[in-house]
Amino acid sequence: MELCSRTEYSEANIRGKLKYWDTSAEDIETVIEHLIKEKFIDDLRFANAYVKDKVRLNHWGRIKIRYMLSMEKVRHSVIDQVLADIDEELYAETLKELLQKKSRELKGESNPHNKKQKLLKFAQSRGFEVDLALRVMKDLN
Repeated sequence: MELCSRTEYSEANIRGKLKYWDTSAEDIETVIEHLIKEKFIDDLRFANAYVKDKVRLNHWGRIKIRYMLSMEKVRHSVIDQVLADIDEELYAETLKELLQKKSRELKGESNPHNKKQKLLKFAQSRGFEVDLALRVMKDLN
């Protein structure tokens, strides 16, 4: 409970820690059940915090966030719910700022087609959707 009170963890994170500490399967289930009951772990709360951090601090897109939450073994219904709650304006503005910064770094690129391809590839590497990246890039010009 002390561990969970300091930061958000998913159920899978706690399971992994308990297995690492050589806790028996029966005890793991008991501990997990108790932590969920007492609201020390909640995958929805974890996913919300994760999404807010990754969009604001790491500047990740939905695709990358979805993948990483899947790696954390968060249920797909929870992932869909938290991704739907992302503020669209903040999300698009985040991508716009990233692309503006990257575009300044590509000043030496003389071929506009190559520059566009590089910006699109960069946006995809950050996990942003292609259609949104193309829309934002059109607004940059």
